[in-house]
Amino acid sequence: MIYLWVRTSVDWDDEAAVLAQCPPYFRPKLELWNATFAMPFHVFRGRVREIARDSLAAVEGARCAAWEEIPDGARVLPVDDDDWFAPDAVAVLERLWDGRGGGCSWTSTFVEVPLNRRHAVGKVIRRRAPWVPLKPMWRCTTNNYALVKAPGARELAVSHLLAIEWFERHDPPRLPVRVSAMNRTLASQTSLGNRGPAISRRALLRRYARYRRLYREPRTAGLAPAWCAPLIARMDGLMAELEPR
Repeated sequence: MIYLWVRTSVDWDDEAAVLAQCPPYFRPKLELWNATFAMPFHVFRGRVREIARDSLAAVEGARCAAWEEIPDGARVLPVDDDDWFAPDAVAVLERLWDGRGGGCSWTSTFVEVPLNRRHAVGKVIRRRAPWVPLKPMWRCTTNNYALVKAPGARELAVSHLLAIEWFERHDPPRLPVRVSAMNRTLASQTSLGNRGPAISRRALLRRYARYRRLYREPRTAGLAPAWCAPLIARMDGLMAELEPR
């Protein structure tokens, strides 16, 4: 058995709970979203979570479980509540990785709008020259690595930044597959400015238009593994419902 472990998720169905758990630095961004779009932020994020849940439910041979329910020595795939796994992820990993090395990683797939010109150039390089070694900061993203549950593993599962350090020190296997995708949506903290100042309404609407194109254009599915296509189509439908005020 390989386990899927979803990092702590907000109860997106409860607006009061979302607001209560919203970090102070992110509150202005949430308020900007609600002033800009007819669909509230918490509703949009809840819909994104539904798509991700269906992706996890479709993974054959895996079980979603709380960390305490996962037995020691089991293989674990950490994931955020908005990201995806391929339906055959477990079958692929069972074939290529038996748990040796304490972990493994594989090439990340990003479904996203570039944050800036440098980010866009980097994406082109990764797409056209996949043989170029990944920089350490890309070794582990939100869900492109697996761990064996053991003392200290939970910290690595919680934070892919800590996982990067561990993977660089121990260099466990890198698998030549793409069985996960990071769906960085318009509502992600990174898209909205993370811990920096809130972006302007005008900038948010420009990014919104680019996200509409991202999920709508057939080439997006072509840049991601074929298994992503139905999920991208559902994101396209969700973005079509997201209308500016």
